[in-house]
Amino acid sequence: MEEYIKHTKIRRAIFIILLMSLAVIVPLVFYIFTVNETLSFKNLDEERYNSRMNDSILYAIIMLGCLLLLIGPFVFVINNMFKRYLDFITTLTANDTKKLLSLNEKENFIYKYMPSYILKENTVTFFTILHQNTINFNDMTSIEVRQIFHKGYKAFVVIKTVNNKYSYTLSGNSFKVRNLITEALTVNPKIINNKNWNY
Repeated sequence: MEEYIKHTKIRRAIFIILLMSLAVIVPLVFYIFTVNETLSFKNLDEERYNSRMNDSILYAIIMLGCLLLLIGPFVFVINNMFKRYLDFITTLTANDTKKLLSLNEKENFIYKYMPSYILKENTVTFFTILHQNTINFNDMTSIEVRQIFHKGYKAFVVIKTVNNKYSYTLSGNSFKVRNLITEALTVNPKIINNKNWNY
C-alpha cells in the first residue's frame, strides 16, 4: 500500500507542476515572440526600441499574474481532491486494500492510482474533482449501465437507492463496471441490474 500511496503522490505532483508550468510557459513564449519581433525591426530608434522591450516585459508579467489567478483555484481543487483520496485510502482494511490494488491493476495509464471508485466494507465511494459520495450497497435498489464505444470505452452508470438517484461515468474498460456490479450483488442480491449491458 505504501507503494500505491507513493505513486498517487507523484501523480498529484505531476498534475500540479503541469498546471503551474502553463502559467510560466505561456507568458515566456509571448515575451520571446514579442522580443524577436522587436529585434526584427531594423529602423527603430532607441526610444521606440526601449518602449517595445518594456511593453514586452510588462505584458508578460500581467499575463503571468492573470494565469496564476486562473490556474491557482484549479491547483487548490486538485490538491484538495488528492488529499481527500489519500486520507480515505488510509482507512481501508486489508481486504478493501486488496480490492483497490486489484482494481488499479486493471486500470489504464490515465486512471492508474486514481480509480473512479473505492470499495470499503459494504459501500462504494465515488470520487470527483469537487466531492466524494459514499453509497451503501444495502440501500441500492437498481444499477443500470449503458455502454458507449466512442474514442475509447465509457459506461454511464445510474444507481438508484430508496431515496436518491446517482449518475456516474466510468471510463477506460468494462472491468470496473463488472467489478462494481459483482460487489454490489454479493452484498445485496436484491439489486436490479440490466444484465444485457455487457454485450
